[in-house]
Amino acid sequence: MNKKFAEAGLVLLLLLTGCGKKEEAHPVSGTEYGPVVEEDTRTDEEKQLAMIQNCISDYNTGRISEVEDYLDTNLHPLPIGITSLPEISSLKDLKPEPDYMENSNVSFAGSYEISENRRALFLIYEPTGGSFWLNGVILFQTDPSKAVVDAPEFAEYRTALENLLGRENQVLSWLYGLNLTLSEQEGPFPGYYEVLSMGGQKPSSLDEIKAIAEEVFTKDYLEKNFYYSAFYNDSAMFKEQDGKVYCAKSEMTAQQNSSIYNTHYILAAEKKDQMVLIDLLAESTGEIQPNIRRLTLAETDRGYRLPCAY
Repeated sequence: MNKKFAEAGLVLLLLLTGCGKKEEAHPVSGTEYGPVVEEDTRTDEEKQLAMIQNCISDYNTGRISEVEDYLDTNLHPLPIGITSLPEISSLKDLKPEPDYMENSNVSFAGSYEISENRRALFLIYEPTGGSFWLNGVILFQTDPSKAVVDAPEFAEYRTALENLLGRENQVLSWLYGLNLTLSEQEGPFPGYYEVLSMGGQKPSSLDEIKAIAEEVFTKDYLEKNFYYSAFYNDSAMFKEQDGKVYCAKSEMTAQQNSSIYNTHYILAAEKKDQMVLIDLLAESTGEIQPNIRRLTLAETDRGYRLPCAY
């Protein structure tokens, strides 16, 4: 692999302050306020080991969803087919990965194999010895050169993903009022202009715009995340009148993702509760990256749809 990279980690600064009624005329054990905090005398290596063991334990005991809720973030799920991570008793159980420490603020990088052509990479930014997640990142990886390109068993999912991902950014841009052809003349609503073209189509109602969006995303996802601001509130992006749709001019600009999911590199798939979980690779600057990504397809009566934006 010619290029190494690490995804940005979550680093939180905790300011601990104590307050209360002073009961002694002189400081107690070096502090005037709050309980005495014992000094952590562990070495950096001992702290790093404790953090990694905490990470492994969270996966093996099913606490990942609790951590995600607490930190309001999404963590990497175990690769499809992997149900637990091997325990370690020493940092020597991990292979050093010095490339991930070059030109970065990573203080420790180590990996181990978790199955054939699957490995876990642990990155620690600061050895605090507490929760891994405040100062660490775990990545699940594979060797792209050993992956089966265009595996025939995933042909159906590959076709669906190519179609949906290819239209995803376009639909989201439209809902934000971007990449539309608008009339230069203001319509009956101040600040709104008639939509002349939406990707070659000219919608005549808000329902038509919803139908276009629901060809890509699930209706539930759109209603929860976009429809209110796009159609329902007083300053909605779109309004309709007499068979015409009008759009407010947006001040936003469309942005492209730095990485692109490569549907030729689908590694595994699993059906679960009307969803299809898909592990695949992405590329950045034209190079296939080793990090395993997770996408989900929702099975609907009208075919596959994206249950969220990627």
